[in-house]
Amino acid sequence: MIWDACTFVGEWPFASLPYRTVADLLARLQAAGIARALVSPLAGAFHPDPASANAELAAGLAGHADRLHLVAACNPAWPGWERALGEAVRLGAVGVRLFPGYHGYQLSHPEVAALASRAGELGLPVFVTLRLQDERQHPAAFQVPSVPAAAVAALARAHPGTRFVLSMARFAEISAALPLAPNLYADLAGVQGPDGCLDRLVAELGSERLLFGSEALLQYPLPARMKLEYSDLGAADRERIGFGNLEQMGLPLTPPSPPAAGGRGRGAAEMGAARGDDPAGPRKG
Repeated sequence: MIWDACTFVGEWPFASLPYRTVADLLARLQAAGIARALVSPLAGAFHPDPASANAELAAGLAGHADRLHLVAACNPAWPGWERALGEAVRLGAVGVRLFPGYHGYQLSHPEVAALASRAGELGLPVFVTLRLQDERQHPAAFQVPSVPAAAVAALARAHPGTRFVLSMARFAEISAALPLAPNLYADLAGVQGPDGCLDRLVAELGSERLLFGSEALLQYPLPARMKLEYSDLGAADRERIGFGNLEQMGLPLTPPSPPAAGGRGRGAAEMGAARGDDPAGPRKG
């Protein structure tokens, strides 16, 4: 079983994405054999006040509470973030996602500390997005710097009662930052090398704070799944990364529905995905 800690829905302003909607995400996850996912609104990175983006996504997730779970975007540099965070909790958010590079603040901003403390009180992990894509791929007039992983580790050390997730971090960033704070986790959505990267991270850090992540729908989720499947990790490490660590974080996730009788098994879904089949059927142009 696989749970994805890093997915997004919505429009990307710099390119036309082939898949954008909640229905698209469900289809891509099914094709990759991923049972459930934490989802954030892409628009939340570009709205100074992401409250409306969170509300729109929450409405789209209605009816899929056994598969998809809101991680609400929040901007602590925007006045009234406390209200927005309270509204996100009311919408059923199971975590908070920060976009410091896109919203233009440093993690040393005093309101970041206030948000981190409040999230800890609410039992919500804080996902700090280091990047959404390779910095070199941004348009020339819209250069967004990555967030220093060391700054996330320092924030985690200052708030030991709050869990933090390095999101879209690279191999070297995870390797350097995770040992600095015991309440710091990392999704693997941004790890695309070196060769044997998952095996090397687990050998160095253990598997207890690594979370499967794909960054769908900005990336296709199947390669992330294959990265785990074709690693040399043992069954216990695969299970922890695949879903166990996220489960142990105690997020208020709705129990999954039992599989439908006569439905395709996981293996068949993966085989169809490998051939390029789309469980949602052909897309209309």
